[in-house]
Amino acid sequence: MKPAGFCDDPTAMHEEGLPSCKLRPTVLFAIADHFTRRQDEQGRVIGTLLGSVSDGVVDIVNSFPVPHSEAEQATIDSDFNTTMYGLHRKVHPKQVVVGWYSTGAELTHNDQFYHQFFEDQAGEGATPVLLLVDMSLSGAGVKTKAYVRSELTLGGKHVASAFQSVRLCVAKSEAERIGVDHIVRSSMAGGDGPQELVPLRAEVDTNHWRLCKLLDAVDKMRAYVEQVEAGSLKPNAALGRSLADALASIPKPDSSAFTQLLDSDTQDMLMVGYLSHLTRTQLALSEKLGALQV
Repeated sequence: MKPAGFCDDPTAMHEEGLPSCKLRPTVLFAIADHFTRRQDEQGRVIGTLLGSVSDGVVDIVNSFPVPHSEAEQATIDSDFNTTMYGLHRKVHPKQVVVGWYSTGAELTHNDQFYHQFFEDQAGEGATPVLLLVDMSLSGAGVKTKAYVRSELTLGGKHVASAFQSVRLCVAKSEAERIGVDHIVRSSMAGGDGPQELVPLRAEVDTNHWRLCKLLDAVDKMRAYVEQVEAGSLKPNAALGRSLADALASIPKPDSSAFTQLLDSDTQDMLMVGYLSHLTRTQLALSEKLGALQV
């Protein structure tokens, strides 16, 4: 799955007068699951997007499907939507309706009707977002786009409505990143045959992987500083301050205290391993004695 670009600070790409969208990976997986479970006669699926809005940034953190029909005319099950939204509010009271999603490569003529419905659900003054997810897999992964509706006026009179594209990025927390990486590794390990679940990294492996990424970042930082000092790269004042703040935040513990702490943790780990081995031995002896008595 290769959706919109990843970003750490969606406010940095915020355009004046237009919202920007921050999408969670779990929402994409929920939409993909809804699409794969659709009925055969359904061309697309739609649903409600939940989240929050702050400083012009729409944070999309949750979603749920909504039944609809486009057989003869566009309809939507409003009662189902109201019930599901009420249940979600009981669990996550701070999440509100921020828009809706639809699967497909392009916008359709019925999108104006559905957008008006979700605009009413979002409330007065809200600007709901339409998240368009292309599940055809015609390109490199899943393509996602975000739209808001803008009013076209002529001489102060409303003429028509049109969808306008807005910035969209995928923002992930540490827990979401681990989950997404685990799913990707599981799918890649499956090959052409049945996919097998790849176990999560052990704590030692995870720490080793994090240290490798840290060392890689340090190497990149050192190469940047060397290029700036050599005059081959123009210095960036903001980046320089960030590097200085990062270096200043590194703790400087006393060497003897650090050694004592490391030795203590190592002894604790060895003790846990010894007790685990002793417990397994005790259980094995108990099973043998039980078998002899029988």
